[in-house]
Amino acid sequence: MPTMAAAAAAAASKLVRIDAMQSAMPVRVTPPGRSRRISAATPLGPDVLQRRCQVVLYYSKVGEEEEAESPATVGAWMKESLGAVLSSHPVMAGRLRRDDEGRGCWEIKLNDCGVRLVQATAEVTLSEFLCSEDRDEREANLAYWEDVNADNPNYSPLFFIQVTQFQGDGYSIGISCSLLLADPFVLARFLKSWTQTHTTMFAHGQLTKPPIHLCYFHASGHPPCHSNSNSTAISAAATTTTLFKVARNSCATNAAAATCFREAARKLGTKPASSYSLVISDRSVYLTVESAGLDEVAGGSATEVAWRDQLGIEEISLVEATKPVHASCRIVPCAGETLVVVMQPSDEEELMVSVTTPADKI
Repeated sequence: MPTMAAAAAAAASKLVRIDAMQSAMPVRVTPPGRSRRISAATPLGPDVLQRRCQVVLYYSKVGEEEEAESPATVGAWMKESLGAVLSSHPVMAGRLRRDDEGRGCWEIKLNDCGVRLVQATAEVTLSEFLCSEDRDEREANLAYWEDVNADNPNYSPLFFIQVTQFQGDGYSIGISCSLLLADPFVLARFLKSWTQTHTTMFAHGQLTKPPIHLCYFHASGHPPCHSNSNSTAISAAATTTTLFKVARNSCATNAAAATCFREAARKLGTKPASSYSLVISDRSVYLTVESAGLDEVAGGSATEVAWRDQLGIEEISLVEATKPVHASCRIVPCAGETLVVVMQPSDEEELMVSVTTPADKI
C-alpha cells in the first residue's frame, strides 16, 4: 500500500498542460532611446542568457464554485492590469540586444515588446501538489520559460507569467524573469506595484467583466508540455541559495561578494569552488556580469538572512485581497556554476548578496 506522501508525489509528477499564450504590452508607448546597459568582461554566451529568477505564488480558491473567479478570468484580468503597470516599469517589457554603437556591448532595450502571459492546467489538486515530496523538482512546471536565442535575442521574451489552474481547489501564478532584466528585489518591487495597480483597477471597476480577452485563454487543444528550455541552465531545485546582508559602505562590492561566497561555502560545509560567476545589479539602471575566483580580496561582514523576510512576496494579492497560501523564490543559474548576485534592494545602507551553489558541489 503506497503512503499518502508517495501517492501525492506520484500525482504531482503528472504533466502541466499549456493551454494558451499571449503578450501583455504597456498601454502607453515608451519614449525612444531608453535602455539598461550591461557590462560584461567576456561575451555573453548562450548559457549566461538563461539565468533567471523563478517565483511561484499559490492561491486557494475563494468562495463557492459559482462565485469564485476562474483562473482564466484571473489571467485575463492580469493582462489588463499588466498593461497599465508596465507603462511605469517599461524595462520589464524590454528585449536584449547589442547596442547601436557597434562596441559589442549589450543592453536591455525598452521597446514595449511586452511580457508573455501563459494559461495552463495541472492534472492534480493544489493540495496534492503542495504535499508532494518532489514539489521542488516539479515547481519549474509552474513557471514557463523559453531559452533566449543567443544569435537573435531581439525577439526573445525575458519575462513570463504563468497562471496554472489546479483541479478544483486553487491556482498558482508562476514567474520566470531573466536576471539580465531584473534581480529578485527589482522583481519583487514590480510585483508589489502591479498588485497595487491591479487592486485599484478592480476596486474602480476598470477590469472588464467578463474580460474581453477571456476567449484567448480558452484551451487550445495543445498537447501537454512545459517549456522550450535547453540544458544550459540547471534546475533551481538542484541548487541551494543562501542570502546575506552586507553593509554597503563597509567594503567594495566585489569584496562583499567574495566574503559571501566564502561564508556560503562555510555554512554548507564545503570547500569553496575555484571560481564563481558574479552579477552586480544596480537596481534597474546598470548591470555588470563577470567572473571571480578565490584570489578575490574579501571584505566586510556578512549576515545570513531569509528570502521571505526580505522580499515580502507572501503579501502579493491579485484577487479579492487573497494572500498566497505558499510562495517560493529561486535563482536558476547555468549548469555547474556557483552564481553570486549582488543587489541593492533600496536606498538603505545594506547590500543583499545571494550565493547559489549546485547540489553536486555540496
